[in-house]
Amino acid sequence: MIKRLVATGVVLGVVALTAGSISSATGQGGGGHHGNHGDKVRVLSTNTEEGFVDVGDPDFSLGDQFIFTSELTKRGKLVGHTGVVCTVTSLEREESQCVGTASFHKGQITIQGLLSGEPEEFEFPITGGTGAFEGAGGTLVVKELSETQELLTFYLD
Repeated sequence: MIKRLVATGVVLGVVALTAGSISSATGQGGGGHHGNHGDKVRVLSTNTEEGFVDVGDPDFSLGDQFIFTSELTKRGKLVGHTGVVCTVTSLEREESQCVGTASFHKGQITIQGLLSGEPEEFEFPITGGTGAFEGAGGTLVVKELSETQELLTFYLD
């Protein structure tokens, strides 16, 4: 995955995490995930800006960063945006530590986690929030649709 991220400038996992949180601000709800009984929200995340910062040895190395933002939409309506930074932590495992924030009119939600390999579907933990999302927890499931878009299903505890 990390090699693909360098080539495309797309970091899938983090965008997804933060995007799902924002959808819940629109009041859409549903069932739980993995036995939890929270809200279920789906949004479309579309990357709008992205960059790669080479901080170490030339080419791909530990400490390099992928930085991006995305627009979050629900049924074609803009519901928020994200800001994400992923730092390469292992070349052997093709792994990055990602930290992201989703911003929307009712508050913010934060995410953090490790992403490795090139999965087409994966999960990230939600680590907190502000405003309507204060104390947020749960899981965001990300499904890659293309190099710039992901379907995010966000499960709030």
